[in-house]
Amino acid sequence: MDLRELFIVVVLYKSRLEESRAIKSLGDCIDGSANLMVFDNSPYKQYDNHNFKLGKFNISYYSDEGNPGLSRAYNLALQLAEEARLPWLLLLDQDTAFTNEYVREVERLSHNELPGSVVGIIPHVISLQNHKIIAPTKPSLGGLSNAVNLPAGIVNQQITSINSGTILRVSYMSSINGFCQKYTLDMLDHWYFRKIFQDEKSIYMLGSSIYQDLSVVGDFEANVSLLRYQKMLEAEHNFILEEGFLSLVVFKVRIFLRALKQLRYKNNQYYKSTFKQFFKLV
Repeated sequence: MDLRELFIVVVLYKSRLEESRAIKSLGDCIDGSANLMVFDNSPYKQYDNHNFKLGKFNISYYSDEGNPGLSRAYNLALQLAEEARLPWLLLLDQDTAFTNEYVREVERLSHNELPGSVVGIIPHVISLQNHKIIAPTKPSLGGLSNAVNLPAGIVNQQITSINSGTILRVSYMSSINGFCQKYTLDMLDHWYFRKIFQDEKSIYMLGSSIYQDLSVVGDFEANVSLLRYQKMLEAEHNFILEEGFLSLVVFKVRIFLRALKQLRYKNNQYYKSTFKQFFKLV
C-alpha cells in the first residue's frame, strides 16, 4: 500500500510539529515525501501558513483555538480524503513513536487484495512507560477490557485499539456518517471499533508494533487535569449507557472502586467527581 493511498492526519495540542514524537519518528521511517493534514487544537495558532513543507511532509495546516477535540478534526480529514479520492485514512497522535517495521508492513499490504469487509488496519501498541501491551484489547461489560496479543491477519472478533496508528477505510467511515461527534475525545476509538463489530466488518491485524505515551499511565493526578478527567468520566458514562443495564451496573462497581483508590489523591475533587458520576442515574 503506497503511502500516497493514505490520507494522514495528526491532531496537535500545545505541541509544535517539530517537537511531535509522531512526526519525527514517522519522518525517519518513510521514503520520499508524504502529505499530512495537521489539525491544531492549541489555544493559539502556531503557524501562519496554511500550506508549507516540513522535512518529508507536505503540510496542510488547520487551527481551531476552541479545542473541539478529535471528532471534528477527523471528520474534516474524512471529507478531504473523499474529495482527494483516497481509500484510507491514517490517524496519528502527537505522542506516538512509529517504527520502521510498521511503515514497511503497511507498504507491503495491497489495497486490492484486502477484502471489502476489512475496514480497519491496526498495529500492536506498546506503552512507552512500562512496555506493556496497550492494544488491541478485548472489550467486555462495563468498559472492562483485556489486552490480547493477536497474530497478523484478519480478525473477525470484537477488539478495540487506540486512534493513533489506526488506518480506516474511507468509504466505510463515510457510510456511517463519519466520526461520532458525541465523543469529541475520549471513547471515540471505542465507539468506531464497536460500530465495526456491530456492522459485521473486519479488522486487519498487523504483526508490527508502535509505541504510545499515555497520560493515564503513571501518576494519574499529575498527568490528567481534573477538567480532563471529568470529561473522561462523562464520555465513559455515555458510552456504557449505549450498552445496556447490565453493562451500566458493572461500570458503577468499577467507578466506585476507582473512587476509593482516589481517596489518597492530594486533590479530593477527583474522588468527588467519581462519586458524583456513580450516583448519576442516567
